[in-house]
Parts: sequence; C-alpha cells; structure tokens
Amino acid sequence: MATLDPQVRDLLASLSKAPPALPWDVPIASYRSAGEKLAALAGLPNSRCDARDIVIDLPGRSIGARIYRPKGPVGSLPGVVYFHGGGFVRGSLESHDSLCRELSVRGGLSVVSVDYRLAPENVFPRAHDDAIDSFCWLSDHAGELKMSPDALAVAGDSAGAMLAASTAVGVQNRLAGLPVRAQGLLCPVLDVTLTNDSVTKYEQAPLLSRQVLAWCVDQYFPNLETRQSAAASPLMKSTLADAPAAIILSSEIDPVSDDARQYSAKLKKFGVESEHQEFAGMPHSFFLLAGVLEQGERAIATFAEKLSALLR
Repeated sequence: MATLDPQVRDLLASLSKAPPALPWDVPIASYRSAGEKLAALAGLPNSRCDARDIVIDLPGRSIGARIYRPKGPVGSLPGVVYFHGGGFVRGSLESHDSLCRELSVRGGLSVVSVDYRLAPENVFPRAHDDAIDSFCWLSDHAGELKMSPDALAVAGDSAGAMLAASTAVGVQNRLAGLPVRAQGLLCPVLDVTLTNDSVTKYEQAPLLSRQVLAWCVDQYFPNLETRQSAAASPLMKSTLADAPAAIILSSEIDPVSDDARQYSAKLKKFGVESEHQEFAGMPHSFFLLAGVLEQGERAIATFAEKLSALLR
C-alpha cells in the first residue's frame, strides 16, 4: 500500500483510542450518529457565509435543503447543487455544513445542499430521483433564489458524487438544452460493481475499506442487476459526449480511486473538458477532515476555485 501522509497517521492514531463501530454491528441510527460526530474534524464553520434552510416540494414528497451565500450585498451568483457523501446510508446537511460554507465563500458561489433520502429505507433509484428532481426544482426557482440560471453546476462527494454525475448527464431529458454547466466530484464512487483494481489494492484502506464499501452498496443497490445500469452511474454510459465540463479531486489510498481516473479519461475521450487531481497519501473523503489535515483544506480551496472558474 502507498504511504499515508504523516498527518493522516497521527489522526488515525488518535481515532484508534475509540475505534468506530462497523456499520453491520450497530443500528443504522447509531451508525449515522457516529458519522455526524466526525463533522467536528472539518474545522470551524466559515463565519463569512450566510445559510438558511428551505423545503423543496417534489411530486409525492418534500426534502430539505440549505442555501449558502457569501455575506454581503451580492446579487445573483453562479449556483452549485451539492449532494453529500455517506455511502447512500448516512450524511446530512449538518455533516457537510462546513464544507459547503467553504465552497460558497472561497468560490463566490450560491451553494444548495440537498438532503436526499437515504438507504436502507430508500433503495435505488430514490436518491437518484431526488437528485435530478431537486436540481430541476432549483433550476426553475433559480431567479428567486438569486442563482444565475445559466451558470448552474452539480457537485458532491463519494456517493453524493455519483448523484451529481448522474444528474449532470441524466437531467438533459427533463430540461431543454444543457442546464448543467459543470460538475464537481470529490472522491467519487462511480462503479458499484466493485471490480476496479483499486478496490482490491486498497481493500484495507483507512476510513473506507472494501468491506464497508460493499456493505453500503448492498444497502442502496440490493438488486445486483442495477449495479451495472447506466441509470445508476454515468461511468456505465456508452457515451459522455453531452456531459458538462468536470473538476475531479480524488485520494490515492482509496478503494474508489480508479473511479475518478476512469471517469475523467472517459470524459476526455468524448471531447469533454475534465481536470483530475489525485492527492497523494490521502484516504477517502480526506477533505471532510480539513480542520486537522492541511491537504484537506488545500483540496477544498482548489475545488472551489476550479468549479467557480468553470461557471464564469
């Protein structure tokens, strides 16, 4: 295995004093609660950001969302619809609050974090439906939310990055033209068949092992056939020619590191602009630990800058 960054080793040593419970050994509510506690490692919330909660009314359901904007008398801004990670089973508006604040302030963006439905209570394609439906709703209401309707992006991390990428290519059937200007993906999970070499190479990786990854996939994709479906992930699509430009950041020591490389290469194959950066010595979702990892803070700053540039 590649060498872990020294800051990561120190962090893991401190966490080993109270190792997290494995998800199959505890009730789902306890697993989710444990994930929320990790938010303390994200750093202090950026005070230069305003945030307010809204409700998105969709057919047959309503889901929560939180809008972030830099403080000050700014007008309409490029918008980013953000889908949090958590293996489809956990994660929330709170767990990714610090990340979304930084993205908004550093990128000069209006960021909307979407609280989509989680597994195992909700299996595929419900989270995917929530992602596409919420993007369409936000696109329709962009003006009143002070987001530029012609400068909207989707973004997400881990499982949320799959929802973002799927929305980027799937929403075309719902709205005229190409409503998504850019896609931003952080440590994306894009191949839930779990057959990439990195799944085996880093099967014992910290923060996300192959066993935990497989368990999460089982919760959201109980039907094995759907895991190879293009509807589940754009990496399975025969063409990505109509996909928007992408900025993709990934970690080296990560079972899904190959997903980022392959997706970026496939975008380029079809003539789509794609920039991919891999952070050496970093484990999965390291950017959520920006309060204790310098590389995590650097990744967020890079992500915000690059995604903002794609929208301006």
